[in-house]
Amino acid sequence: MISVLTITYKRPHLLEEAVESFLRQREIAGAEMVIINDNPDVTYVYDHPQIKIFNVKERFPSIASKLEWGCKQCTYNFIYRLDDDDLLAPQALHNVAITITESILDYDIYRSKDHFFFVNNKFEKKSSNINNGNIYTKKYLDRIKWPDKSGDEDAYITYGQNAAICEDVSTTMIYRWGMNTLHISGMGVQPNEIVLAMADKMLKEESGVTQLKPHFDNDYYGQLPA
Repeated sequence: MISVLTITYKRPHLLEEAVESFLRQREIAGAEMVIINDNPDVTYVYDHPQIKIFNVKERFPSIASKLEWGCKQCTYNFIYRLDDDDLLAPQALHNVAITITESILDYDIYRSKDHFFFVNNKFEKKSSNINNGNIYTKKYLDRIKWPDKSGDEDAYITYGQNAAICEDVSTTMIYRWGMNTLHISGMGVQPNEIVLAMADKMLKEESGVTQLKPHFDNDYYGQLPA
């Protein structure tokens, strides 16, 4: 029913935690995780029937183009965007499925009004952003015009296409900040080439084959409010 789409670049230690959050979901029988890696120097490997990794050997020119291509690789009609530095909250996919199933109207986007905001892996508060764990229908993504952007593409995809949006999903995402890594959303509006160059400057070089080992480095779920 739900495809979790995760784009990644030179952050395997964060990606492993995102994968772990998928594996910990209450029900993943009707779900998959689709990982798009466009670092041509490294191949990520992880053997699981519901996790598909696409190791693309040419860098995408923008975040939006990477997302657009990734959406086409997804099997299911509902696509949850989870960046590699964020995590699924407990029962996230179960709660999304309930909202979609019980919805009277057919929406283009299903999303939460807030997310669990963590700074340097410590829970601070509930907050809100453009992506609080947005779930897009394939029908909607197939009809929209994709922007040639990196960093603020999610605002245009979510709010710039006259989408019918449901915001009744319970909080499903842990949004992480800090952690001594690059956050493109903190760069403001920049040309694609500057964003991509900054990623290469700030993130560690990798090469060869990397066997992913999903795990949590911290007790994220234990910090969440009751």
